[in-house]
Amino acid sequence: MRLWTRHTTFPVRKSNEGKEVGALKGYINHLQSLRENNNHLCVSFDSTVESFRNQLFTEYKSSNHIDPEILQQFPLAEEVTKLLGITLLSMKEYEADDGIASVCSLFENEFNKIIIGSLDKDLMQCVKKDKIIMYSTRYKNFTNENGVFEKFGVSPEQIPDFLALIGDSSDGIPGMKGIGQKTAAELLQKYKNIEEIYENNEIWKSKLRGGVRHSETISENYKLLQLFKDLTTLRTDVEVPKKTGDYQIQLLLLLLVHLTKKP
Repeated sequence: MRLWTRHTTFPVRKSNEGKEVGALKGYINHLQSLRENNNHLCVSFDSTVESFRNQLFTEYKSSNHIDPEILQQFPLAEEVTKLLGITLLSMKEYEADDGIASVCSLFENEFNKIIIGSLDKDLMQCVKKDKIIMYSTRYKNFTNENGVFEKFGVSPEQIPDFLALIGDSSDGIPGMKGIGQKTAAELLQKYKNIEEIYENNEIWKSKLRGGVRHSETISENYKLLQLFKDLTTLRTDVEVPKKTGDYQIQLLLLLLVHLTKKP
């Protein structure tokens, strides 16, 4: 089963009416390729971009940061998805990634393999061994559970804690000032999550390079750090189709009608 999110960029292209359709054209090409190589497929959309996370954190990503010419192609792209017989997850209160995470949680034991096609780091938290893997739409490579650790130094389930610490600029999350990937990974290899890091503050601050400074940062901003973890944790209880057959690619019926003028 293959899951896809709509975060890929495409070259600029104008229609005969002067409207930008580059993203739509590239998106259709993507879907056609996916249809040829998969039996089960769904695409998840940030239909309104804004979600419940914007209410929790005002600086979270919003539609204001998206090119209007790209944004106006979203509705057409959703219609194309359905017309091509592909299951559409149109997220409004939630985000596209929440829809993907919910499908993974629901069907992890129903398919031999689930492939998530996306560039979003937060979706790495869905990866499980070789059963649920990520496919980079940019680098054309796959990442399993071992690959997540090799890349970030943490396990998939620690990704929300990791991103809360280092931040995620694509989502507008600043993270903890001065804490980078190396420090965050070192702490999370020793302690399971940000809660344990905070509880053992007095132990590690004298053993970690720059530990006193990092300890102060976490202690003074712990509530904010908890908020960041809440933002980076994908929801797995979003309402999605419940049967595996709901994700099977539908065959298309092409009806050709020849209209002639009466003599």
